[in-house]
Amino acid sequence: MNWNSQQIADRIGAKHPPIPAQEVGRILFDSRQFSAGEGQLFFALRGKHHDGHHYIESLYQKGIRLFVVEEIPSSSALDEALFLVCPNSLEALQKLARAIRQELNPKLIAITGSNGKTVVKEWLYRLMNSLPNVYRSPKSFNSQIGVPLALWAMPENCEIGIFEAGISLPGEMAQLESILKPEAGIFTNIGSAHGENFRDNKQKIQEKLKLFQEAKFLIYPADLAELAEEIESFKSNPNLKTYPWSVIQGKAEAWLEVLDQGSDHCHFRFHNPIFDLEARIPFGDEASIQNAVNALYMALYLGVEPKTLQRSLQALSPIEMRLEMKEGHQNTLLINDAYNSDLESLRIALHFLQEHGKDRSKVLILSDMMQSGLSAEALQEALAQVIANQDLEQIFAIGPQLQAHPLNIQIPVEYFESTEAFMAQMFQYTWQGRAVLLKGSRPFAFEKIDKILARQRHETVMEIHLNRLVHNLNYYRSRLQKGTKLMVMVKAFAYGTGSEEVARVLAFHGVDYLAVAYADEGVALRKAGISLPIMVLNPETSALDSFFDYQLEPEVYSFKRLEEIVQLARLRNEGLKIHLKLETGMNRLGFSTNELEQVMLELKACPELELASVFSHLAASDDPAEAEFTRTQIARFQSMTTLLEKELGAGFLKHIANTGAIEAFPEAYFDMVRLGIGLYGVAPHPEEQAQLLAVAELKATVSQVKVVEAGDSVGYGRTWKAEAKERIAVVSIGYADGYARSLSNGKGHISIRGKRYPIVGRVCMDMCMVAVGDDPIKEGDEVLIFGQDLPVQEMATAMNTIAYEVLTGISARVKRVYYMA
Repeated sequence: MNWNSQQIADRIGAKHPPIPAQEVGRILFDSRQFSAGEGQLFFALRGKHHDGHHYIESLYQKGIRLFVVEEIPSSSALDEALFLVCPNSLEALQKLARAIRQELNPKLIAITGSNGKTVVKEWLYRLMNSLPNVYRSPKSFNSQIGVPLALWAMPENCEIGIFEAGISLPGEMAQLESILKPEAGIFTNIGSAHGENFRDNKQKIQEKLKLFQEAKFLIYPADLAELAEEIESFKSNPNLKTYPWSVIQGKAEAWLEVLDQGSDHCHFRFHNPIFDLEARIPFGDEASIQNAVNALYMALYLGVEPKTLQRSLQALSPIEMRLEMKEGHQNTLLINDAYNSDLESLRIALHFLQEHGKDRSKVLILSDMMQSGLSAEALQEALAQVIANQDLEQIFAIGPQLQAHPLNIQIPVEYFESTEAFMAQMFQYTWQGRAVLLKGSRPFAFEKIDKILARQRHETVMEIHLNRLVHNLNYYRSRLQKGTKLMVMVKAFAYGTGSEEVARVLAFHGVDYLAVAYADEGVALRKAGISLPIMVLNPETSALDSFFDYQLEPEVYSFKRLEEIVQLARLRNEGLKIHLKLETGMNRLGFSTNELEQVMLELKACPELELASVFSHLAASDDPAEAEFTRTQIARFQSMTTLLEKELGAGFLKHIANTGAIEAFPEAYFDMVRLGIGLYGVAPHPEEQAQLLAVAELKATVSQVKVVEAGDSVGYGRTWKAEAKERIAVVSIGYADGYARSLSNGKGHISIRGKRYPIVGRVCMDMCMVAVGDDPIKEGDEVLIFGQDLPVQEMATAMNTIAYEVLTGISARVKRVYYMA
C-alpha cells in the first residue's frame, strides 16, 4: 500500500497536529529493520520485554520522521517528527490492516492449524500460478503483528489473497478473524505445537475455529478424529460448509486412494465432488501428503484446471521457511534465502545481511521476482527503493526482467540472463571475506550457486534453529514471576551452538544478563557488538585487565581473587562490578558462612568495587530425590544473603535458581534466575521437556552404500559380522566429530528417512556404519544424529553421560549452520 500519513491517521483514529501529509511506503515495528529512505512509518509497539518508544530518538537521528505512538516523547530533539497518537499502537496497526482488507477486498483464503500452515500456503500459491493476481503472505507472517504487515504488503490489484493465521493464547484468533474476514479456509491438522497456554486440544481447536466465523467453506482432514468432531459441532457459523477428506473410502465424500507410495513419491487418485484427479507428488511422507491434498482440494474449489494441477503437483518442492547462514569458501559469510522472493522478504533478508555482516563488504545476488503483481516498471522502481540505500558493495542481478529493466541505483550492478550465465563467470569475481546474500525465486535454482560458494569440506553439520531458541526462552519466561530477571548461560560456545549468534538473539529479546566461563568468551561477545551485562564465572588472573577494558563482571569466590581485583582496580583507578559466589552445599567454589564477616569488611573497604549480585549454585535441583537438600541450599542462601544485605545494603541482585529449579522450585527465584541447558531444548522434567524444541540438530550424510556377504565383518576389530547378505550405509560422522566411540556395536542409533538404525561395528574417527537391509537408502541421504525427532538425551544415555557433554563435545570441524524462521 501507499497511503499518506493523513489517510493512515484517519483510518486508525489518531490524534496529530495539522501539518502537510507525508507519503508512507513502508511500515516498521522493529528498529533494527531500518533502511535509509523516506516514507517509513514506525509503530512504537509495547510488549512484555520491548517498548518501541525507547527507539524513537535513535530512529529520528537516522532520518525517520513518522511515528505511531501511545505517548509523545519529551525530548526536544524531535522537532521535525510527526506523531500519530493512539491509545494502543498494536491496535492501531490492526485497525490499519482492517482498513486495507476492506478497501482492497480480495477473495481471501485463511489457513490455520498446529503444523503445515506455511507449507500449505506456499504449495497452494504454486498450484494457483495459472490464476492472475494471486498474493500470499510472506514467510510465517501469521501473528498479531505479522498478519497486519502482510496485508500492508499486499498489491492493490490482488484478486486472491492466501494468508496463514497462528495463535499462542486464547482470544488471539478473534483479533485475526476481525482483520482477515476470510471467505474460505483450510484447517491443516491439530497437534501439540503452541499448546502450553491451552487447557487441551479441544480448547485449542475451538479457538482456532474462530477464524472461520463468517467463512463460506472449510477444508480439513477428517481422519483427525478430535479435529473432525469439533469442526462438525462448530456452532458459531451455521452457514459454513465443511469439506472434509479422508484416506479411508466412505469416511468422507472426498477421499484419497494411494496407488503407489515410496519414500520420495506418492501416486494417488483424489476422489472428490469437483473432479476426480490422478496425480503424483515427489514426497512419500504422511505430513507432505496431507499438506498437498489440503492445498489441492482448495485449488480445485478455486477453479484451477486439473491438467495444470497435475503438472504443478509433480513439480512441488520442499519449502525452506528460514534464512540459512553459514561459512563459505574464502572466509565468506553466506546467507541463503531462496524460500520466496518478494519485496518484503527481500527487506527482511537485507536486514539480516546488514546485522550479521557488519564488518564485511556485502554482496547481493538477486533474481527476477515472479508474480509480484506489479508491472515491470513499477517493480523496478520498488526494488530500487528497497535496495538503493543499503550498505552493498556489489549486486549481481539475474533474469531477463532485471536485464530488461535495470535498477536505477548508485550501487554497482552486473546483469545476467540466467543462473547458468552467472555461474559461468562468477569465478572472475573476488569473494574473499565478503558477506553474500542469495535471494532468488525458485525457478532460478540458486541452490546451484549456494553449492559453489558454500564450504563443503566436511559433510557433517550442526543446524542451529534460532527461532526454536526463542520459543524455549519464551516458555521459561512464562514460568517466572513478574519482575524476575533472567541471566542466560552462553558459556562453552553457547553449549556448542555458537556464542555470538545466540547472544545477538538474546540481546534483541531483552534478557537481563549473559554468563560465560572465561574472559576470552566475554571479550569475543563485546567485539561482536553485544552490550548486555556479562558475568564471567572463571576470572583467570592473567585476564583481569580484560574486565576493565571490556566492561566484564567477574565472579569472586575466594579472598585471593578478591585481593587481585581490588589491587588492579586501585592501580587503574577504575570501578568494576563483581558477583559474589556463596558456598551453600555444592562444595565447589564460593565463600562459606564463616567467611562472610571478613568478606563484608573487605568489600566495605573497597569503594572501587560495586556488588552487582550475590549468588550460589544448586547441586541437584533436577533430582526429585534430592528435593530436601535443594531446599536446604535455598534456605542457607536466604540466610547468608540476609546477613549481607543487613551489613552492605540491599542494592545487589540475588540468584540461585538454574534451569532445573525454574520449574520445580519457584521459591528459589529471588531477583533473577539463570537459564542454561533448558534454553537449548533439554529439560530435567518430562512435562517441561514436552514444551521445548531442540535448538541443535546434528546431521551427517550417507557417504556410500555397499553390500556385504554373510560372515563378512564391518569396521575395526571385526566386532560385527553379517549373519546374512546385508546392505551397509557408511555415514560421515565419527568420534573426531563428537560421535563417541562408546556408541559402537548397537549402543548408538541414527535416523535415515525417519527410520532408526543401530550402529554396527566400531565407530571410526571420521565415520560409522549401519545395516539398512532392503530399505531404499542411497548415497547422499541425510542422516539425523540427534535433533527434534531423535533427542540428544538418548545419545547421552547410550554414552552413559549427560546432554551437556554431548552438545559441548561436538567438534569445531563440524560446521554450524544457523536458521531463523
